[in-house]
Amino acid sequence: MENSLILLAVFLVAMLLSVPIALALGFSAMLVITFASSVPPVIVIQNIYTSTDNFTLMGIPFFMLAGNLMKTGGVSRRLVNFAKTIVGSFPGGLGHVAVLTCTIFAAISGSGPATVAAVGLIMIPNMIEAGYDARYASALTAASGGIGVIIPPSIPMVVYAVLANVSIAGIFSAGFIPGFLMAFLLMGANYFVSRKRGYRGEAVPLTLPTVWRAFREAFLSLMMPVIILGGIYSGVFTPTEAAGVAVIYGFLVGALVYREIHWKDLSEILLDSAVMSAICIVILGMAAPFGWILTFENFPMKVAQMMSGFFQSQFSFLLVINVFFLFWGCVMSSMAALIILTPILLPIVATLGIDPIHFGIIMIMNLELGMLTPPFGVNLFIACSISKIGIEDIAKPMVVFIAAALIGLFTVTYIPWLALGVPRLLGLLT
Repeated sequence: MENSLILLAVFLVAMLLSVPIALALGFSAMLVITFASSVPPVIVIQNIYTSTDNFTLMGIPFFMLAGNLMKTGGVSRRLVNFAKTIVGSFPGGLGHVAVLTCTIFAAISGSGPATVAAVGLIMIPNMIEAGYDARYASALTAASGGIGVIIPPSIPMVVYAVLANVSIAGIFSAGFIPGFLMAFLLMGANYFVSRKRGYRGEAVPLTLPTVWRAFREAFLSLMMPVIILGGIYSGVFTPTEAAGVAVIYGFLVGALVYREIHWKDLSEILLDSAVMSAICIVILGMAAPFGWILTFENFPMKVAQMMSGFFQSQFSFLLVINVFFLFWGCVMSSMAALIILTPILLPIVATLGIDPIHFGIIMIMNLELGMLTPPFGVNLFIACSISKIGIEDIAKPMVVFIAAALIGLFTVTYIPWLALGVPRLLGLLT
């Protein structure tokens, strides 16, 4: 227990000194094992290698690459045009288009930041040109991009499934209803704000011929999530193999059909995908020895036993956990929080009888909120860089969307069916 406390203390000090999260994890683990334990230091290297030598993790770089291919290949523009024909005519039409496009693109990219970048590059300038306040347009797009980690395929879901030893297909299916609920709440918030500010709809007639024309243009883009998720749930291929299929499909559509991916674009696409994947994998690898020390000293179970005395019900535990995550998202990278806290909290979850897939969705929805709160709100930085405003400018208009996201979070937290209904229907719950 003492070594676990030393480990956590060293890690927190490193974080306060602005040491990168991966180095803070690895350094604290190596320091404790070298000076406060009889375990040979080679265990650190063994844990890093073992944790990253996992076939399932291949889905992360492949989904990253597929999202970048589709972003460069003209998918975003076609999805925006399709969304305009459906929701563009309502008050706040362009805002609704941003939310709907992010929701569809989320089923392609698996990443919140990638969704903000792909959709924001088109929608934020369009909204500003149409008279929307730049701060509001940026806040709405940043919040909508968070849906990218809730609707499958989702990279954080892959990471959680590996850490929690649950079915990837199961947690993928659990994200559908929460993701659509979040989109509905954001559209509702945009509707009321737009009515108040006078943001009118677009002059796009909601007619069958118009929708059909836009649907035909976006058909191949819309087919990607159908192929990926349909293949997974039909058993044609595994989630990891689905990521590879997504890469091939994204390249063929973008390069040979839409002809918007050129050879000169590939180097940048591959480099961006490699960097984003490496960041995730390195953090995951460095977290392995960190988690091993905690497990070796039985720290999670001791914490579970201690907390079980405070929490006699699922209601109180989930309330405190959500508040805790909201705070944690303000002081740590969301993905790092997911990797570090999952092994610690799962024993408590098991003790209270909470389904690990339901808990995973709760964690990932909190992760989404972490992307919307500084100083680690990566969605905010991307949206602000597109609109060329400061991070402090986006804070006030972001409040209404964070409130909407919180309503969605607590609704899913206390109505488990919203997360477990689809996987139960598909027979994916253990």
